[in-house]
Amino acid sequence: MTTDQARPAGARRPGVDVPTDHTGLRVLDLDECLELVASTPVGRIAFELDGEITVLPVAHLVDGVDVCFRTAGSSKIQAAVDRERVAYEADAFEPSTRTGWSVLVQGVATIVEEEAEVRRLDQRAPALWVPVEPESMTWVRVRAQSVSGRSVG
Repeated sequence: MTTDQARPAGARRPGVDVPTDHTGLRVLDLDECLELVASTPVGRIAFELDGEITVLPVAHLVDGVDVCFRTAGSSKIQAAVDRERVAYEADAFEPSTRTGWSVLVQGVATIVEEEAEVRRLDQRAPALWVPVEPESMTWVRVRAQSVSGRSVG
């Protein structure tokens, strides 16, 4: 049996089977996307507000394939109450080496209401960046329907 035959179907050969998009950027697989989002403390949530697209920074955590964040902001909470389609983006870029990555999570925003789940997320929560008491904040989950990412360098 050759090495290729021993590999699971769909597995990549390091340095050989690297998918790229039409611009030549490396396409990240799901595991890479989730690891990268988890590695950075802040991303951006995008949703429609009063007929306009709004993009706001939030500190997040990755929970399975979903992105979760706490907010006291009424517009983000309302988007989740209404179960709106949202996009969540996180990225990193190093100008000196011209390397970087970007991950986009698209899905539906929902309020986390189950007390046990809220407690579990609270225990894993990143430090708050705003001077607000954690008890006054609401957890929002972006239920991922698609996760995609690209990297350069």
